[in-house]
Amino acid sequence: MKDILSIIVALAIAVTSFGQEAVVGSWLFAPAPREMSEMADEAFVLQPATVINCPEELREQARLLSDLMEPAVGRNLPVSDGSHAINLRLDSSLGAVLKGFQQKECYHLTVTRQGVTLTGATPVGVLRGIQTLVKALPAGTEPDRLVALPGGEIFDYPEYEYRAFLLDCGRHFFPLPTLKKIIDILALHQLNEFHWHLTEDQGWRLEIKRYPRLTEVGSWRAGSPVPGQEGHDGVPVSGLYTQEEAREIVAYADARGIEVIPEIDMPGHMKAALASYPDLGCTGGPYEVACEYGVLDDVLCVGKESSLEFVYNVLDEVMDIFPSRYIHLGGDECPKGRWEACPHCQARILALGLQTSGAMTAEELLQSWFLDRMAERIEARGRRVIVWNDALLGWDNIVSGAPSKQTVIAGWMRPVSSEIAVREGYDAIICPVGHLYLSAADGNRLKGEAYLRRVYDLPVPPVSLSEVEKDRILGVEACLWTERVADEELLLWELLPRLSAVAELQWSDPASRDFDAFLSRIIRMESLYTARGWSWNAAE
Repeated sequence: MKDILSIIVALAIAVTSFGQEAVVGSWLFAPAPREMSEMADEAFVLQPATVINCPEELREQARLLSDLMEPAVGRNLPVSDGSHAINLRLDSSLGAVLKGFQQKECYHLTVTRQGVTLTGATPVGVLRGIQTLVKALPAGTEPDRLVALPGGEIFDYPEYEYRAFLLDCGRHFFPLPTLKKIIDILALHQLNEFHWHLTEDQGWRLEIKRYPRLTEVGSWRAGSPVPGQEGHDGVPVSGLYTQEEAREIVAYADARGIEVIPEIDMPGHMKAALASYPDLGCTGGPYEVACEYGVLDDVLCVGKESSLEFVYNVLDEVMDIFPSRYIHLGGDECPKGRWEACPHCQARILALGLQTSGAMTAEELLQSWFLDRMAERIEARGRRVIVWNDALLGWDNIVSGAPSKQTVIAGWMRPVSSEIAVREGYDAIICPVGHLYLSAADGNRLKGEAYLRRVYDLPVPPVSLSEVEKDRILGVEACLWTERVADEELLLWELLPRLSAVAELQWSDPASRDFDAFLSRIIRMESLYTARGWSWNAAE
């Protein structure tokens, strides 16, 4: 792709300032701004006297801008008064005719020779404009050079309110520096949700003070499966996040306009919890933290009051740590065999009067009952639940007894999954495995342009939906599951530059989507990744 498209790369030009040439950046980046006009002769040169000027309420945003510009500029710009300035401003009337979330995140940016003015409707809107400014700077970090922002004017706002990326830290653990790097990458691409998958059959990563064995036992496993072989590789995998560290990630993300959504997967995918507290299971164990992947038979026993109390207590601590609007409960891939044989679960089914009806078995109704109980706990604290679409009973079947309509459905199994949820009155998130699972095995056989097109050509919003139904699509999410991703280098290779394609689905105007034009922006984005030391092409 690079060889074919290199002729369309926008080469940096130079302008002269005080007898020295300045390298000018480019407006070619992803996601594409919604409204943009370029002014070729109006480049703003970042001189030694250039400052960032802002009101007191934007000083944190100004300091972030100064830090983000330092690699390209070669110094931190002071946050102070000055005539040669990048001016940050707030105007609550900006974008008043837009949807609420669009107005919150909209910004207006003007770059001329005399100065730069970035105005946001809110501080979050200013943060979005800051990322645009940073991407417009020249790539690279050559010493003693003058750099300039290209002249132009932008008015920009997102297409979707929910623009997410999931990282699975249950299968493999990633330390805080890697997570912060990921958050920086998300911010550069104008995402606003970091979906943190914290628990799995293969590892429980989050400290829960009331249940210390969850990390004492559940954060370690003996090995991982080897494709095509029996058993596991014997290489231990471990790692946990203290509550203090989780709060550090929340604060780091918040400073960049990103919300952290925790996922505590239940009632399936809980073998690490069962290994820590065997009484949570239907059989009582003994259990081990899983060294195999896939859908496992041992799940949470929802017939026991003690299991419900456990989950309530865990969720209370999770909500104390994470102030997010959403709490993700998973709800996927929960076999019902253990419940069918469990006297506690069968007694619960009898007490509730649940009976097999049509497509739904009594055990499937039991899962819906359980998820609704957890949702009540979460909604009582002003939050909202997200579950995977198979919490609605598989590929297509949504019938009476499925989870509360307040629950948000993440449609992962097929592109049509989110459409089905929307038609049944649910708010939905688009994240089909064939397009937006960045670590999908079949996707990894596609590289370069072919993989980018698979992401970019996903119909978003779905063309079959009415305008009213389209309003129930909250947004788009990319997912990176880490069964085969054990280190940062491979993680970044899976993520970049694919995230640029995801970002355009999430942020940019669908009517202006053009794959060939997007490819020209990808070349520019790759140069920005390289300048930041992100090993996006290391596995090629």
